[in-house]
Amino acid sequence: MNKNCPFCAEPIREATFAENDHFFAAYNIAPILPGHSMIIPKKHYCGINELPEELLMEMIVFARMITHFLTEYYHSTGFDWSIQEGEDAGQSVEHLHWHIIPRRKHDLKTPGAWYSKLQNSENEPVIDSHARKKLTSEELQRITDELREAFMTV
Repeated sequence: MNKNCPFCAEPIREATFAENDHFFAAYNIAPILPGHSMIIPKKHYCGINELPEELLMEMIVFARMITHFLTEYYHSTGFDWSIQEGEDAGQSVEHLHWHIIPRRKHDLKTPGAWYSKLQNSENEPVIDSHARKKLTSEELQRITDELREAFMTV
C-alpha cells in the first residue's frame, strides 16, 4: 500500500462494484463513455512489469469477466481496453490500472476516436485525466450500487 495513492485509499472502495482476492473493478469517476471502469490491483504496483506473472494472468481473466459483464449491462457491441504506463503514456495515477470502455456504434465520431483522447489537448479530455468532468459523489454512488447489485446476479 502507498498512503499517497488514490487507488490505495479507502474512497476508491465507494466506486468498487466487483472484486476478487487480488483485484477490484471500479467505475471511473470521470467516464469517457457510460460503463468506463477500471481493473485495479489491491496491492500497489506502479506498472505491469512489477506484477508477478501469476497475477498478470489473473488480472487478464478478471478483466475479461468484468468486460463481459459491462458489455452485457450496457448493451454494448464492443469495448476498448487500455493501460497507460508512465507519465509519457498518459498515466496520471502511479498505480497499475486497466481501463475498460464499453462501446457502441456511433458513440464517438469514429470507432477509434477515443485514441485522440489519449493525447494532451485543451479541447479533448485524456483517458486518464484529472481535467475531465467528474461525476458527483451521488452519481458515482448510484452507478456503483446499480453495478454491484447487477454483478451479484451474474
